[in-house]
Formats: sequence, C-alpha cells, structure tokens
Amino acid sequence: MNGRIECTTCPNTKCFVQQNCNSEWIQIISRSKEQSLYQKGQQIFREGDKVSGLYFIQQGKVKIVSNGLNGKEQIVRLASDGYVIGHCGIGEEMYPIGAVALEDTTACFLSNELLKSAYRENVQFTLAFMFYYSSELRKMEARLKYVAQMSIREKVAEALLYLYDIFGVNGDAQVLNVTMSRQELADLVGTNAEQVTRQLSLFQDEKIISKQGKDLAILRVDLLRKMVKSYSHQEL
Repeated sequence: MNGRIECTTCPNTKCFVQQNCNSEWIQIISRSKEQSLYQKGQQIFREGDKVSGLYFIQQGKVKIVSNGLNGKEQIVRLASDGYVIGHCGIGEEMYPIGAVALEDTTACFLSNELLKSAYRENVQFTLAFMFYYSSELRKMEARLKYVAQMSIREKVAEALLYLYDIFGVNGDAQVLNVTMSRQELADLVGTNAEQVTRQLSLFQDEKIISKQGKDLAILRVDLLRKMVKSYSHQEL
C-alpha cells in the first residue's frame, strides 16, 4: 500500500494502540504492523478463516457479519475509526464472524505473535483489552436481550440510532455519515428489506427522517430515542 501511515504520526487519536501502549511499543508496532487498504465491499477477513491476529481501523467503516441458515447474512456489529475488529477470534482457531468494508477502509493488522509480546510487555495495553472485551460483551448481551423483544418499528428505530451513534451525521443536514442498502439495514435489524423500507417510509411521513437518494437524514433523534427508551438504549 502506498502512503503508509506510521503509528507515531497517525492522525487517528482514537487508536487503541496509541491510547494504551508506551512510546517504545508504539514504535515497535509501527515497524511490525501490516497496513492495507480495502475497497468498498471487500472482505477484510471471512468467517471460518484461520485466526492470525487483530485489525485496527485507521480510517473507514466496516460491518461485522455472521452467516446463518441458508447463508443468510446478519450484521452483528458496526465499526469505524479507531475500532478493533477480529478480536472475537482470539483464542480460537477460526474467526467466528467476518468483516466487510462498507466504504474504502484502511486497517492495520497485528499478528498473534506481535500481540502476545505486546500483552506481556505492556500492562496498560493488556488491562485495556480486558476492559474492552468486557464492554463489548455487555453491549452484545444487551442488544440480544432487548432487540428480541422489540416490534419492527422499534427495531428499525434502534438500528437508526446505532448508525447515528457509531458514524454520526453530516452537519446541519443531519445526513448519516454512512450509506447502507435497504438489505444491509434489514441484515442489521434482523428482518427483510420490505419491512425496513415500509417502516422507513412511515418514519418519513412522521418527519422523523428524510430520504436523500440512498442516504438517510435523522431529523428527530429525540423521537427515535423515546421509542426505545424502555429498553435501556444507553446499554445498546
């Protein structure tokens, strides 16, 4: 990849390595990491691939996917700048999920061997990962608990809030900073594209959102949060 970004000069202040490694190990990781550009729609790793390490998103957007019955894809998580992906595979022989770039994405890869050395030599790095795993597990358990009880209207509202919280919006226009197809939204919600399209149309009629081509603008985030308030959305 051209234009390699070194950890010591990386502009991503959310980077897990920069936040939790000492200066010596930041330089070691910078020299040892692999950095790759993934085009929109490209697989970063596939479910069932041999676990070889972790990926840190330098810049971009990624969907974490799992294949269910009949090969139906489900989006189990979304990730953006500074996020860690592939961590669910640590300690296993194969990745239990896959990762696909939602837009052109730059990711840094740290091998298992490099990670083990970093864990041994950086107490703060190791502790930070322990808390990270704990936080991710709580979020996953909360989503499983509450989303299963939601109506389609509530599920779509929760999905829109999830996109809003992860990717944000573009200034005064309030357009989500991510473009997802109706099928991808359905894979996130856990339903079909027809139901998602129907509910989005209802939200548009209620002036909660507006459609701008393939993009969505969130006009009343307060009403979306009110819809899922009883499900303790702050935990999702």
